[in-house]
Amino acid sequence: MTDPKRLLAQFRRDGFAVVPPMTPPEIWGPLTEELPAVLAEEGPQRFFEEDGTTVRAVYGLHRRGGPWQALAEASPLTALARLFLGEDMYVYQWKVNPKAARRGDRWQWHRDFDFWRAADGMRRPAALTAAVFLDEVTEENGPLRLIPGTHTDRPAAAASAGNDGSDGSDGNTGGGAGGGGWAWITSSRNAYALPDPSTEELARTRGVHEATGPAGTVVFFHGNLVHSSGPNHSPHTRTLALISYNAVSNAPPADHPAARQDLFLNHDAKPLPVGDA
Repeated sequence: MTDPKRLLAQFRRDGFAVVPPMTPPEIWGPLTEELPAVLAEEGPQRFFEEDGTTVRAVYGLHRRGGPWQALAEASPLTALARLFLGEDMYVYQWKVNPKAARRGDRWQWHRDFDFWRAADGMRRPAALTAAVFLDEVTEENGPLRLIPGTHTDRPAAAASAGNDGSDGSDGNTGGGAGGGGWAWITSSRNAYALPDPSTEELARTRGVHEATGPAGTVVFFHGNLVHSSGPNHSPHTRTLALISYNAVSNAPPADHPAARQDLFLNHDAKPLPVGDA
């Protein structure tokens, strides 16, 4: 049994905690069975790699019931997330990132809070993401890369060089389709990526942790933590189920000028029931 106190100390120090398989396969396993249908479902929730055919991300899974809801509300997953946040929380965003074998591209260094603040009006980084491995993650298939301790750095607006989605155009300048005017948010040249020189210095001075492990492993990481992932050079797909939890007290204002539709985030900040870690 994983020691919650040790994990809390690690999360507070590093901004993340990697937990060995903590929910039974009966909880996350059904997602792998439904995943092909979800990836094949046409609609604005689906985003592509720059080839225009390989699925890069699917949003809006907080609107699906069944195993998707069961995983997001599963204890001890929610219990640990609640412990790390320190207050009542709700599912803020629920998506999958399937990094296809030999075709899945990188995600640049970034902080989730930079985007959540700009796009949704989130006031403070009182949020975290639970990344559940739906496949084995290795050094070759594009693992999450995390820079320890960066969650305590003062949030700063990342350089924005892309489309803000407001004109309805496809801002994924690399040619990836899907998602209408919001396609730019999943581009491998993300407009909210951090400048290379600053992240290179952070990586040099603080180190980089590559999160690997068997299916069912969970990585909890802070909303202000600098992270990325490399391309998938292996013959094996690497899919992450990414459930972001936000403190109820930190719910973005409904009247935020750039408020995104329910496709991207959950506007119902009703607190989740939480069991024991």
